Amino acid sequence: MDDNNRNSKRRNKFAGKENISRETVDSILSGQIDQLREISRVNEGTASKIQKSVNTLYEKRISIDTTKFEQLNRSFIYEMESKLRKVKQPSKGLKWYIAMWIITLVSAFLSGYFIHEYREWKEKAVYWFQMYEKKQ
Repeated sequence: MDDNNRNSKRRNKFAGKENISRETVDSILSGQIDQLREISRVNEGTASKIQKSVNTLYEKRISIDTTKFEQLNRSFIYEMESKLRKVKQPSKGLKWYIAMWIITLVSAFLSGYFIHEYREWKEKAVYWFQMYEKKQ
């Protein structure tokens, strides 16, 4: 490609319909590049200062009192363990339901036993009453 055949002026799409020479565009771009380099130098200086500050903090090793955090941690663990114990235990309603079911079974067996004993006693009483009637 031969740039000598082309016009020295190019159309700049950002400048609307005006024709700007190549030298003007080059000078604008080189100025902006110089500004970016300066910003980059400032950023590098700021980053190095921040890195020095971080290193200083690491070197000082500021101690932190963690007893309150440990106490909160222990109380949180205790509460969670107690809640887990409560979850593992059956509810009061279930305990009452089981107790009532056991009472119902026991009362049914006892009533059956007493009904059986009553019938036996009644048969013996009738037998002895009949024997008494025969003697008289």
